[in-house]
Amino acid sequence: MAPAQDNRDPATGIQERRTSRRFPLRLPVKYRRIGAPSISDWTTSESVNISSSGLLFTTSETIRAGQGIEAFIMWPVSLEKRIPLKLVVRGFVVRTSGDQSAVCFERHEFKTAHMPLA
Repeated sequence: MAPAQDNRDPATGIQERRTSRRFPLRLPVKYRRIGAPSISDWTTSESVNISSSGLLFTTSETIRAGQGIEAFIMWPVSLEKRIPLKLVVRGFVVRTSGDQSAVCFERHEFKTAHMPLA
């Protein structure tokens, strides 16, 4: 029988309950609330960490839990080493604390990015 895996966060020592590993990536993010009245309601932000199932990002506004979010995240690796990529995600806010919000992905896909987000 294999030994039990210790899922403690090395920085805090706290037992990790998440099933997806988080990666501490600071990437440019543009997001908007789903159902925003106009396309000009995009806000520029930065990721704190990302996993295969969610995103923690900085916010300049309070976003309530349950709010739908659409976001574009500039990806740090280019397609064929020359074509910039962005990760397009849709999901909902699961928690907000101070100037950070966490989004659980419902859908995500990579698209080519013709220009930087910032």
